[in-house]
Amino acid sequence: MMKINLKHSYFILFLILLGYFSISFFITKPFWGLMDDATSIKTAIQYSIDPIETTREWVSHHNKNGMFRPFFASQQYIQFLFYDFSNPYPTFLLNIFIVIIGIYLFSKVFVAQKNLILFYSIYILWPYTYDWLFLPSLNSKWGLIFSCIALLMKNSRKLTPLKFLLGTFAVLMKLDVVVLLPLAFYQETKQQNPKTVTSGMTLGFFIQMFFFFSYPNSYYNTGILETIKNINFFTLQNLIIGSVILLSLFDLYFIKQSKENKLKIICCLVSILIAVGILNLRNSNYAYLGAILIFPILIYTISFIERIEPFKKIFSNFGIILIIVCLLVSNIFLLNPRLERWNDLEKIVNLEFEEKAIYFCEEGQKMINVWDIENNNPEISFFSTFLNEYENIYIWVDKYENQFRFSEYNLEKNDTQNYIYLIDPFCDESLNFFLNDLKNCETKFLYNNELKLLEKKC
Repeated sequence: MMKINLKHSYFILFLILLGYFSISFFITKPFWGLMDDATSIKTAIQYSIDPIETTREWVSHHNKNGMFRPFFASQQYIQFLFYDFSNPYPTFLLNIFIVIIGIYLFSKVFVAQKNLILFYSIYILWPYTYDWLFLPSLNSKWGLIFSCIALLMKNSRKLTPLKFLLGTFAVLMKLDVVVLLPLAFYQETKQQNPKTVTSGMTLGFFIQMFFFFSYPNSYYNTGILETIKNINFFTLQNLIIGSVILLSLFDLYFIKQSKENKLKIICCLVSILIAVGILNLRNSNYAYLGAILIFPILIYTISFIERIEPFKKIFSNFGIILIIVCLLVSNIFLLNPRLERWNDLEKIVNLEFEEKAIYFCEEGQKMINVWDIENNNPEISFFSTFLNEYENIYIWVDKYENQFRFSEYNLEKNDTQNYIYLIDPFCDESLNFFLNDLKNCETKFLYNNELKLLEKKC
């Protein structure tokens, strides 16, 4: 029999996960990423110079995009306090700590000690867990922390306003935090507490919806009918969501439940249905939004397994073996490939090549040029130019685009010449190009790992 029965299990498992990720990042030393990190670092620099104006500009920016996010600039400032281009590790370490604190707090609120091993085992096998770790600029982890702190606070008159505000602020961090609202309702109902946190999160949701519907055809609100037309129901996330919804409906209607367990299933189901809307709000392929989806899935899955005696015995008796196996599987298939990909970025921007390199994903193409310029041509660094401009990535791109080594794909232009291509496993367009357009071409690899840099001759 291999069990964990420790008085301080919550804190010990927090330390194990924190140590596992911190050591993994320290050994492999990943480079900066390809999503919002560069623009968030610029925001942090601007915030350090003028916090009030930076906050005002970014509130206005997000309002026009159909969202109210008053804490965005200050969040980025905190996330990138230790920014050093030549040494990303302190920034990653701080982010790992913030993420794992959120997971720890969530476990304290929602997970019984006997289920902690199962909770962490499922969590590290969730593919989108790693987006929060590799992308410090993502903000919903702060909403997780705020809502869980509020739910852990004692029920007293003195603390009621603070709990309410924390609930409101949680959803104002980013809209997808509303996925946690039904879970907060379940927890406060279970503990027979006033719905203080639930009310705060509901207010935050209504504030977000006001701005969402006030700006139709904005970045977040592309129109309900247009959104439905563009949903890809066969992404991994949507298939998992569909399976869990069907199982929970079967569980709810055909298996006898206690009143409390029925409430738990219903709240998890509502939470997951909200996630369907959030994940498909703009494009169902934006996988990183799925990082917060794991929490209702975790609560429901643990509840379901608890009621199946053979599973319950296996997980109870072989807890240590289970988490070791899950750590190994997650390292091989999820963590290490991402670490390699980030390392590949550093090696590619250090390569010398004369031709333009084609990178298919628009946002990634801009970000890799930020790092490439910072590495090879720092006098026109994105981080030191246009400090008084807040939506500045496009201004910077327009001014210095002719000095970029990485450009977007242009069908007419690129098919008539020999070019270098950057193939990224996280960019569907580049994978399709690699598998289909290059299959009859002679190729020469300048770099070949998770990311591939190659020349085509055909």
